Amino acid sequence: MAVEIILQNMKQLFSLFIISILFAAFAVQKNTSAELIQLVVTIPELNSSELQKNLENEFKSLGGVQICETSLMTKTLMMNYDPRKVRQSKIENVFQKWECNPGSYSYQKLY
Repeated sequence: MAVEIILQNMKQLFSLFIISILFAAFAVQKNTSAELIQLVVTIPELNSSELQKNLENEFKSLGGVQICETSLMTKTLMMNYDPRKVRQSKIENVFQKWECNPGSYSYQKLY
């Protein structure tokens, strides 16, 4: 009888141990930082504050965009985004929506 109780307690401890390991594994996986891409684009059509605001708001509404800023003076857009969530086609669709023809794209990985 005592042996059965000890075995039952060991099974419970083993189950608790396994659950703890699984929980820790998922917590670590969830907290790993995503690799971001910084995109800098020249936009010759960027000459009004209205277009500036529209582009920033549109890109910020995409899931995966961390930051988006534009400059009327240099006619550029800078955006940090998660490439797993934001595809190049989504970026191009936003530019097409606002009738922009980007000049050059510059990409850099952020760590």
